[in-house]
Amino acid sequence: MAHLSTRLLFLSLLALEVTLLQTGLAQNRINRQRGNILKNLTLTHEYENHIVTSQLDASMPIRMFYRGFREVYNRLLGPTGDRVRGAFLQPHVMPNVPFPCETEGYRSERVPTSVHQLRPGDIDIISAVGDSLTSATAANSVALWELLIENRGLAWCIGGQGTWRTHLTLPNILKEFNPKLFGYSLFDSYNVHHSAQFNVAENIATTTDMPYNAAKLVARMKLDPRVQWNKHWKLLTFMIGGNDFCSDVCYQTNATDWINQAQEKSLIKTLKYLRHNMPRTIVNLVPSPLINLSFSMDKAPQLPLSCYLSRPIECSCLFGPKYSNRRNLFRQLERNFVKIMERVSYMPEFHSDDFTVVYQPFFKDASVFYRRDGKSDMSVMSIDCVHLSQKGHAVSANGLWNNMLEPTGGKTLGFRGLFEQFRCPTPQNPYIRTYYNS
Repeated sequence: MAHLSTRLLFLSLLALEVTLLQTGLAQNRINRQRGNILKNLTLTHEYENHIVTSQLDASMPIRMFYRGFREVYNRLLGPTGDRVRGAFLQPHVMPNVPFPCETEGYRSERVPTSVHQLRPGDIDIISAVGDSLTSATAANSVALWELLIENRGLAWCIGGQGTWRTHLTLPNILKEFNPKLFGYSLFDSYNVHHSAQFNVAENIATTTDMPYNAAKLVARMKLDPRVQWNKHWKLLTFMIGGNDFCSDVCYQTNATDWINQAQEKSLIKTLKYLRHNMPRTIVNLVPSPLINLSFSMDKAPQLPLSCYLSRPIECSCLFGPKYSNRRNLFRQLERNFVKIMERVSYMPEFHSDDFTVVYQPFFKDASVFYRRDGKSDMSVMSIDCVHLSQKGHAVSANGLWNNMLEPTGGKTLGFRGLFEQFRCPTPQNPYIRTYYNS
């Protein structure tokens, strides 16, 4: 009996220990709203979606400190987005040169009832979620100490600074068809600034951040009195994935085993949220060019010194000495994610008369070797050789615009010279292409 009592006591203590351990694990399981800055800061904790990460980014005090630091940094350095000289800028188009497309007749006389019958001029609101390539980080930077300045007004898919003649962006193209378009970023700003408008992209964001990013966008749009949810047609560009493999995968526990599955889960979750919360929306789903551009630059004859200084820090999984021996594996995982994005875009639940997703693959084969003479063009890259320059954003806007007017199966891949190919709607094909009207 004494032996049995001892055994029962042992089992009871073991059960209590397991319960306490499970409770502790549950407490360590964090999300963006829950986290304790004072507890175990240097260790890793588990997100509710099983992503292992630092607890720091779940801490409100840390986020507020980061926001304050960026504000001071931004004000000390001042704006850089209005620079007019430099090889990193697109050549300006002279006033006597007309816009490449005919614009009359490409806004419907009556508001369309189907997303598959949208003309370019029917887009009333433009928006974007994503990472630093969408916030146009360092697009106009000329020195490494300017790397945290976000030139959102120049961003390829959501910047509205200037016109297409000075800054070719998707909004500046669409403004030629609908001058009342709104939502685009106006000038240098962080995503908390009013001038960012409906560009909620955030530096260092990964695919797992996108459900939060999308919710932030919807909340911001609902606070804007200009937005008429059930009347206005909306265009959202969703580009993500670069940071997953550039600065995240090598720091996560066993990430190569689960990262693609986690990405797919977050991608689907984000698109479901958008479908339920953003009526009258067409989503451009775009793969990130970051990894492709990084690998293409390895073949360039000579890189600026700033590239060797910044890339091991900003993209440590590919260029840091500790993890760079696995870069080919990370590239293969990134190629897998590109296929996942395309496959998810075809899922029937993301296509109706009110909402649709279109995979736009022009970034898929992006390279600094896009010139006809076979030479690299490093002027499409920013000072750090990680982000795009203003010229790079213009080339990207040209590529996205072309994809939007190209049918499924006939979309252009990779970079082209600026205005080398510029698609236009026609009376025979007046609509933004979707899977249902291609």
